[in-house]
Amino acid sequence: LMDKLQRLKQGSSSVKEYRQSMELLMMRAGIREEKRTTISLFQSGLNLEIRDKVELLPYRDLNELV
Repeated sequence: LMDKLQRLKQGSSSVKEYRQSMELLMMRAGIREEKRTTISLFQSGLNLEIRDKVELLPYRDLNELV
């Protein structure tokens, strides 16, 4: 499951759907990471045009990022 999580990409999903998929995989795998690690993993799977915009925004956690 960890490998699947690391390969997870947004693709044609909305950001909200992508986040839900990521959270489901993390729950199923029993993964609890630091916020910073989770955000980094989330950002790396975002579509490039969204990732570029998000990297410029101030945020403290995944809720603010989404």
